[in-house]
Parts: sequence; structure tokens; C-alpha cells
Amino acid sequence: MQSLPDLSQLSHPEKDALIHALWAMVVKLEGRVKELEERLALNSSNSSKPPSSDGLGKPTPKSLRISGQRLSGGQRGHSGSALRQSAQPDAIFFHHSAPLCAHCSAVLTQHEVIDRRQVFELPVLRAQVSEHRLMRSTCTCGAVHMGEFPQDVRAPAQYGPRAFATYLHQYHLLPLQRTAQVMQDAFGLGMSQASVQAFGQQAALALEPT
Repeated sequence: MQSLPDLSQLSHPEKDALIHALWAMVVKLEGRVKELEERLALNSSNSSKPPSSDGLGKPTPKSLRISGQRLSGGQRGHSGSALRQSAQPDAIFFHHSAPLCAHCSAVLTQHEVIDRRQVFELPVLRAQVSEHRLMRSTCTCGAVHMGEFPQDVRAPAQYGPRAFATYLHQYHLLPLQRTAQVMQDAFGLGMSQASVQAFGQQAALALEPT
């Protein structure tokens, strides 16, 4: 950094020129400082920077709800969706105490329900395999009679008519690979992407009159 010249040796025009140069430098430095401060203030909430770049200076999340506009929680007139007990449970388990009285060792015979708790859970999802066996019957006279398979049972192994895979692929817009993966994970069906696509084409043909 250059040292300040001896002002007593400068003429008035030289002093004016020096003042203008220093002022221009101050303005330039102020602009540079402002630019750096704005750059340091950038984060994922006010720029296109990813959240991973915030580091330890991650901004505190702010609610977009205007203060005082609505109360927290459910609003008046809103129908609640809390889980309620079912009037017709699918299975009932009774939990008794020990069969004998702890005081007199008599057998406990008077029982009553004092509380109920319910657990909602999906059953184990697995594909159900139905086997169709074609029977041949022979009469005492020697005549042979053959049964018939249902019209919709055409192959040694095939999928049934339920279109859950088509529902996932067409309605929920899951890709073919992910639809096949869901059928494998949820139902144990090693379904190919070609099968899922064929199901959609079959559904389209069935719905063509509609």
C-alpha cells in the first residue's frame, strides 16, 4: 500500500485530484463490501443453492402462515379424521388375570369387560394361488366323461382378473419397474414389466366400448 504524499508539497489542483481519486476508491470498496456481504447471506432459502451448502449456518425454518390469521390445530367446522374404534372388530382377544384368586385361591368365575383397545393393521399380503384340476370320470359301462376348465382359466399358470397392478401403473402413475417391484414386495409376485404393460393393454381393450 502506497504511503500518503506530503500534502504541504502539493498544489491545489494536485490536492483536488488526490481527493477525487481517494473518493473513487472509497465508493469502489463500499460496493465490493456490499457485494461480498450479499454473497455471504445467500442460502438455500433465498437462492438456488442446495440445502447441503448451508453448513452450520443453516437458516431457521419459518412458517408461511400469517401470524394471527388462523389458530393452530383443526379449524372450526373441520371434520376430524382421528382414528376411532370399530363397532365390529374382525378379531377379539380376551386378556384374563390368573385363574385363581390371589387371596383365597378360589377359581375366578365372574368376568366382565372393563376396557377395550383396538389395533388397526393390514393383514399379511400374499397372493392366493387357486389350482383347477380337470377330472375324468369313467362309467361302469366304459364311457369316459371329462370336466371343463372355467373359460377364464386358459394357461398352466396365469394371473387372475384383478387389476391392482394396472391400478398402480395407470391411476397412480407408477413406472413399470416400480409397479412390478410393489407387486413383488407386497404380494410376493415376481411380475415382469412386460406383464404390467400387457395388463394395461388388456384393460384398455376391455374399456374401449365405454
